[in-house]
Amino acid sequence: MKKSKLIAIFVFGSTIYACTEDVKRDAKEEAVNEKLTTEAEAPIKEHLDRAYYPIPSPEQMFGFISDNGVAYSNQLMNTTDKVESYTDPSAQALNFGVYTADLAYAAAYQDIEATIKLYKVVKRLGSEMNISEIMTQETMSKMQENMQDPDSLAVIAGDSYYQAVEFLEQNGQEGKLALMSLGGWIESLYITLNAIGDFEENPKTVQRIADQKITFGNLYTYLKKHEDKVGVEGIINQIHDVRDVFASLREERSGKATNTKENGKMVFGGGTKIAISKSQFENLKTAINEFRSKITAIEA
Repeated sequence: MKKSKLIAIFVFGSTIYACTEDVKRDAKEEAVNEKLTTEAEAPIKEHLDRAYYPIPSPEQMFGFISDNGVAYSNQLMNTTDKVESYTDPSAQALNFGVYTADLAYAAAYQDIEATIKLYKVVKRLGSEMNISEIMTQETMSKMQENMQDPDSLAVIAGDSYYQAVEFLEQNGQEGKLALMSLGGWIESLYITLNAIGDFEENPKTVQRIADQKITFGNLYTYLKKHEDKVGVEGIINQIHDVRDVFASLREERSGKATNTKENGKMVFGGGTKIAISKSQFENLKTAINEFRSKITAIEA
């Protein structure tokens, strides 16, 4: 009987030990696998963070204003007839961004004719900038296949932007990237500011515009980081009016304050939003319009 009990205890103990070791082994293997995965993904994440740092793709803004009932106007886009006049490298980079934003705008509102035309313009300008590899026939075919699908068309247009960003970043052309990003962002804001009409008509879109203060801060930092590149320092000197308007916008906490038991401190609900007045809105619109006019002007 005692022997049976001893055997039972030994078997039970061995089982517990084996289970414990299995758990430890599984946990160890999981930790190793997680470490390997993290290490493998790290360079990819770092690359994406670097490549997409300046600004989000323009299609995000246009998808937002389309969803909020802002009417489409092809008169707001830069005329494609001007593309032949952009021969200076800086003007080409800036207007590559402008036309890429126009492409995203046309795609978001399913203007098929303008989308195809603008894609060809962007491809041509990309060729002159020696980045024609990003505008492939495959992308053109995808556009033609998705003529009746505005969502897919907008995604394809956005991909064109990110492909350009990735190519320029990988090939050490941060100066061109900085100018392209600025051109695309200015065009996105120019179209949005002029499409929504009066200040009171679309408060959600007005708030979205005010929130661009954060985006502009990131973009300005990127420009300053690469101000030694061709054309960047000169364009920084021309954007002070836009910077001054954004600097005047206040950050305000939204949501009600609630008293918690954490050290007796007040914890605020909601988040932080950027406040913008009607006069600031009009000042921003003027600054953006004037700067956009400069970068899209036909060279003498």
